[in-house]
This record gives sequence, C-alpha cells and structure tokens, in this order.
Amino acid sequence: MPKRIVWTELALASEAGEGESILEHLKALDISESNTLVCTYKSETCREASDVPSSWRGKLLTCLTTSRVSIYESGAHKTMLASPKRKKKLTSAQKTYCKEMAAHHLRPQRIRCALAHKFDTSLENLPPLQVVQNFVNHCTRSSLQNHDRVDEIRDCVHERVFTGAEALDQSFMFAWGNSDGKSVVGNGSDERPFVVGISVTGLHASGYM
Repeated sequence: MPKRIVWTELALASEAGEGESILEHLKALDISESNTLVCTYKSETCREASDVPSSWRGKLLTCLTTSRVSIYESGAHKTMLASPKRKKKLTSAQKTYCKEMAAHHLRPQRIRCALAHKFDTSLENLPPLQVVQNFVNHCTRSSLQNHDRVDEIRDCVHERVFTGAEALDQSFMFAWGNSDGKSVVGNGSDERPFVVGISVTGLHASGYM
C-alpha cells in the first residue's frame, strides 16, 4: 500500500490567474514519470545541490465547473536557491484575450500592445512577440480555420465565377462582389460569413434562378 502523503495547502479554490501566479514562483521542473502511485520530477537546482533525490512533491487540482484551482505541496527541496529565470508565457487570461482579438483579425504585434493596455503592464513584462505570434497563429488555424484550406476554397470560387461562356450543364459559383469584381469569400466568422452560391447555366436560362 502506498505511503500516505501529507499535503500543505498553497492555494485553495483560487481563481485561475492567482493559481498561475503561484506556479510561476515555484522551482522550474520536468516531470519524468507519473502515475496514480508514483510521481518523479527533476529540478536542475536540486540536482546540482545534492545527489539524493528531492522529497518535494506538488499537486494541482482544477474544478471542471468553476475552473478554480487548488495547489498543494509536500516535502522539501534540497536547496532554497531559485531556478534560473524561465521564459515568459501567456497566462490563461491573456490567452483568452488573444483569442478574442484574433477573432477580429488583429495582427500579433497589435494584440501584444493591446495585452499591455488590457492587463496594465509594460511590454517588457509580457512574453516576447514570437510567443504571441505562435499562439495567435495556432489559434487562427485550429479555431478560426485560417489555414491553407481557406485559401484553396477562395481560389476555387474565383476560378469558377460566372463569365457567360459556360455550357448549359456547366456549374458556376457566385457571391457578393468586391471592388475588384471578385467574389467575396469569408472565413465563416460572424464578421466575415462564408456565403457562396452554386448553380448551372441551364437553370439560369430556364428562369429558375
């Protein structure tokens, strides 16, 4: 039977942002093995201080209903020295705001500036632009369908617009035209809906359109 672990509360039913702040102040570590009975982690500062494995353990619980988090720890580190400064990452609140801005098709540079204003912090205290770019690009590709497939569909619509030279059984596509006379192909969002019609010349000639 596994040994009972006595946990010390670091945070109890805290907001997600507060929980992230606590985690950021813990030592940097990598989990190398984890299951329901055993959890092994590696901390560079503890490993350099002693060859004996550290007895420290951490536990994070998240409520799926309220998204509140509880953080616990047990044991002690082999050294109180802080870990080397870690790369800055976006918090969950910042990620949510980035998604909202990305949905309005703002560029990463502008989103990063908006983050500084929204969270009342300087640009120096935010993650670098590359971090914001990577997250926004991933978000637009996975959630907003802003990927090569959209470009392929747009090209397909533009290639098949009505010209008047189609055969009676030849299909064509139509939509609202832009200033260049090309069909407007949106991305499916509320601001840019995807509305494209498909028909054949024979129906148009018969008066069914």
